[in-house]
Amino acid sequence: MFTIMRKTALFLSLIIFTILSSCKKDSTNSGVNINPSSSNKIVITNLQFSSDSVVLTWTKLTNKNFRAYYILRRNYKSTNPNSFTGSDIIDEIYDASVVKFADNNFPVAPYLEYEVVGLISDSLTYNYSYIYSNVMPFERSGLKTFYFNPIDVIPDIPNHLFYVIEADSGKISIVDYTARSIVKAIKTNATIGYCALGTYNGVKEIYVPRNDGWVFIYNAVTLAKIDQISSGSSCGAVLFNNGKLFVFGNSNDYYTSMNVIDRATKSVISTISNLYYMRPKLVPGSNTKIFGVASSYSSSGDLYSFEFDASGNVLNHSENYVDYPSDYHSFEIFPDGQHFITSEYGAIYASDLSYVVQLPYGDYNYSGFAFSGSASKIVAGCNNYKDIITYSNPGYSELQAYQTQGYPAFIFNDNDTIISLSSTTIYNYYNEGYNFLIEAIPLTSKAKHK
Repeated sequence: MFTIMRKTALFLSLIIFTILSSCKKDSTNSGVNINPSSSNKIVITNLQFSSDSVVLTWTKLTNKNFRAYYILRRNYKSTNPNSFTGSDIIDEIYDASVVKFADNNFPVAPYLEYEVVGLISDSLTYNYSYIYSNVMPFERSGLKTFYFNPIDVIPDIPNHLFYVIEADSGKISIVDYTARSIVKAIKTNATIGYCALGTYNGVKEIYVPRNDGWVFIYNAVTLAKIDQISSGSSCGAVLFNNGKLFVFGNSNDYYTSMNVIDRATKSVISTISNLYYMRPKLVPGSNTKIFGVASSYSSSGDLYSFEFDASGNVLNHSENYVDYPSDYHSFEIFPDGQHFITSEYGAIYASDLSYVVQLPYGDYNYSGFAFSGSASKIVAGCNNYKDIITYSNPGYSELQAYQTQGYPAFIFNDNDTIISLSSTTIYNYYNEGYNFLIEAIPLTSKAKHK
């Protein structure tokens, strides 16, 4: 009897040891069976990250009714990983033996997750089902992104700031691009246009044109409201210089006007009527001259030039309709004031509004322009590639391409370091909003290619 009890105890001990060993093995592998193949299970076994790709590897599905692997990618934590939408699918693989995929176009985001789904389908009944893998997260804790829907970004290079202007929400955000943080933000509770910075009576101000016909004036440091000036009609853009506001009408009006308003007295000094809506810019080094680009299209449009005296009276203005690319979204004046560049094709115009040349744009769509400190290089951000390109000035030949993490949307030069507000996905001006990151690319750094 004692012998039987000893044998029974030994048998139970072996069973318990086997169970514990099995549990320990499962715990070591996080409960994931990583057998190299299975007819009803897919396991992502590895995920590797480099600067330009995320590579995932999974176990082979041997089900005879295999039809495809769906590769899923999400930029959020899924609450139900056993479901997906078409927008989650980034690729489809129809060979069951292919168990590796390189995501060479992954978005720049603090969090991504990947999943592989096997499509199983009976060719006779056409019934289908899915086999879901484990979810493999990919986190970049050091990456910081911002959500904006900007029409413009105004740089304040001496203070390492820029102002993000969001038209429909009426939001203005001051961003410290060195610290990569939002310093201050306000909502103006109006649809706003192209704003301007200026200094009046020793106070730094930001001038905000509104669709209700007012220009609101805020302290540019605190964003506290200081004053407001009536323009008489809906405002789409404003410039400030020498104590004068140059207020341009809104795009909702077929024809609009430009009013020069004295900042101190709030009185209208001069007016120009029968203009198309435009984006104006003050010519560098000038107190009296403005260029304007009126078209929002890339095929043709109106260009403007204005000149004023020191009191704000109109001396002359000219207009030229061109059958060449122009676009007020991407528009920058050369440092010498003798040329300006615009459109996704990099069309260059002279100060008399005549067409000069286009940059060799290839497949690039340019989102914005800047210049090197010596002005010997034109710098172009590309909204359809993760690239910033430099071109010779003059000559306009391509020099170098610098690879970026995101898609450059707005670029500026800070001591020959290009500051880029880059979208995490391909950028255009007409979507509802994007996630952005801030990048700094020294022009002295190693380029992507020549």
